[in-house]
Amino acid sequence: MPRLSIATTISALLCCCLGSVRAFVTPTFPLTVAIIKSAETSSHHATSTSLEATRRNFIDQSIATITATSAIIFQAQPALAKEAPIEITPQIVQEAFDAIRNELTSSSGVVATLSNLIDNGSFEEILQYTKESDAYFRRAKLGKARKMLTDKDLKGEAVLMSNAVTFDLIGINRASRPGKENREDQLRYLEELKKDIAKFLELEKTIVFD
Repeated sequence: MPRLSIATTISALLCCCLGSVRAFVTPTFPLTVAIIKSAETSSHHATSTSLEATRRNFIDQSIATITATSAIIFQAQPALAKEAPIEITPQIVQEAFDAIRNELTSSSGVVATLSNLIDNGSFEEILQYTKESDAYFRRAKLGKARKMLTDKDLKGEAVLMSNAVTFDLIGINRASRPGKENREDQLRYLEELKKDIAKFLELEKTIVFD
């Protein structure tokens, strides 16, 4: 269930209370008849005064309730932990980009694994592996390296590069689906994947160390 903001919660409480006030001060039919039938102005005035006093009491109680509730809400809201800044050193950056480089060049990397699966015609395995690759490779490894970039404009471009990797994996996935198996498309998207990973790796040299 989505968490409501404090302002939304308090606004909802105010609306409920205001709605209750209107319902409370609107006379019911028997009370209306009694007031109309009353011939004495003082009696009508006394009734109105009584209603007004009751309404004020209700409003005072409502304000007190809202104040107490808002205080509880503010206390209950967990402090949003700020994301700790990533330490950027030559070694840490190299390790992050080496992890990506291995996926491109290693015999156990994502590129080599997909190439072997395509050569073997393992379509079902390709469908599963492309999904897993998007999580552990694109989101985790590319995402980590992207946060280390010191050029804000390049960070935006890096997002597009990461998305391109996802599109390549989707292309391989689609070309492996039942009834749509297409080795030519698989290899074409695999080549695009290689190019996009290599392009992302070029970002490493743009990082500036303090």
